[in-house]
Amino acid sequence: MNAIIHIDEIFLKGANQPFFYRQLKNNLEKLLPKIKVSRVEGGMWLENIKETQLSQLSLIPGFANYAEVVKTKSTTEDIKKGIDELIACHPEFISGYNEMPKQVQHDKTKTFRISAERSFKSFPLSSMEIAKDVGEYARIKYNWRVSLNNPDLNIHISVGKHEAFVYGNTIDGAGGLPTGSSGKVLALLSGGIDSPVAAYKMMCRGAEVGLIHFQNQTQVTEAVSEKIFDLAEVLSNYQPEIKLFMIPFADIQKQVIMVVPASYRMIVTRRIFNKIADKVARQNNCLALASGDSLGQVASQTLENMAVIANATELLKLAPLIGTNKKDIIDLARKIGTLDISARPYEDCCSLFVAKHPETKAKLKDVLKYEKFIVNSIIDKTEVISYRISHNIIQAL
Repeated sequence: MNAIIHIDEIFLKGANQPFFYRQLKNNLEKLLPKIKVSRVEGGMWLENIKETQLSQLSLIPGFANYAEVVKTKSTTEDIKKGIDELIACHPEFISGYNEMPKQVQHDKTKTFRISAERSFKSFPLSSMEIAKDVGEYARIKYNWRVSLNNPDLNIHISVGKHEAFVYGNTIDGAGGLPTGSSGKVLALLSGGIDSPVAAYKMMCRGAEVGLIHFQNQTQVTEAVSEKIFDLAEVLSNYQPEIKLFMIPFADIQKQVIMVVPASYRMIVTRRIFNKIADKVARQNNCLALASGDSLGQVASQTLENMAVIANATELLKLAPLIGTNKKDIIDLARKIGTLDISARPYEDCCSLFVAKHPETKAKLKDVLKYEKFIVNSIIDKTEVISYRISHNIIQAL
């Protein structure tokens, strides 16, 4: 089948639009193998896309919406035939149409409208005249009723010089900018719900996202490692290639437990995460760190504690979920396919340091006092295990 996609924020990029179009085209061709992508007015034309790829398409960052489409010659008679082909292939565009007996499908009155536009201004009919002519044909043939507001089916017609596109109701895309168009970011990936969603949100802002995970080595099992790789694989459906950095954390875990009071262990641990992530980020040309923080959600995410944690390094810190409530985070996790994986049992490094009465308003001077007892050489010599993930293939680097 074929589809048309309409761009989102690329419209705002002025003379830089070609760069963003190229990035989106490159992403689509890599993420959806064997499809053919070409530029059309206001979007892109996709050929040979499989029905099984449509759900993935709707979540790839960089465009506003998409629709399955019929391409015809630029004549009103061919456009009318295109409408017939569209309805024959996709009667489900009309609510309830698919469930009706065949003999009454065309007798059941439904509402519709025609939305016509023409990039080829020398076409003999104006956009309004195209809509009127073609709309009258559809109204009579299908016994439909015109409704300009909230119709069951909105038939879109886009007329060019040599060809026209005919498509029905559009399906929302992820929006934003194409992944890889806004620089590199390293996202801290835990085994929880929030951090994979935060990584995806950064992809939707055009960032090329790498992932870093700190292994709780008291819980290292095949199932635990599989969970982290599975999260990374799901995210690789929306970015052509992802680097995953796994950090064994046993020696530092022991140091933190020995020298830091329970109420401060989470804060100190997260500062250490940032120190190590900063080093890995700079080695891989990442310009910022991203986390799944949501203001006030847990003790370590109060403003006071986040300020102390962010102070650990000078690299820019991003928190795309900072003002998002938990329900919305869960809904997006479900949509992108990470929720069920995140729900698998796994105690990450953070869960190991959760105190019965954690500090919620940490002071930097107190944190630095405890932190000085942790041997910096252990942090500096931390092992980094790197992987490349693409098309559900994991390669050790």
